[in-house]
Amino acid sequence: MHAMAYDSARGRVVLTGGTCSPPAPCDDTWEYDGSAWAEQPAATWPEDRWGHAMTYHSARGRVVLFGGSDFTGPVADTWEYVGL
Repeated sequence: MHAMAYDSARGRVVLTGGTCSPPAPCDDTWEYDGSAWAEQPAATWPEDRWGHAMTYHSARGRVVLFGGSDFTGPVADTWEYVGL
């Protein structure tokens, strides 16, 4: 399952992770600007993740990702996304 959050400072929806085909975790990140989706490279962002949660932290101006699972099993880490 992927996760998605709205970055209100940048006016973009951020989507990452989920399950790809064949069933395996995805590690791509996409942004939607209201017109089109564009894949975004992220220098510091988790790889291969599913079952995680994302939200926008307005005081920090960042999309925050927490937990989920990767190939090693459940994880309880926290990441901040800084868009380009």
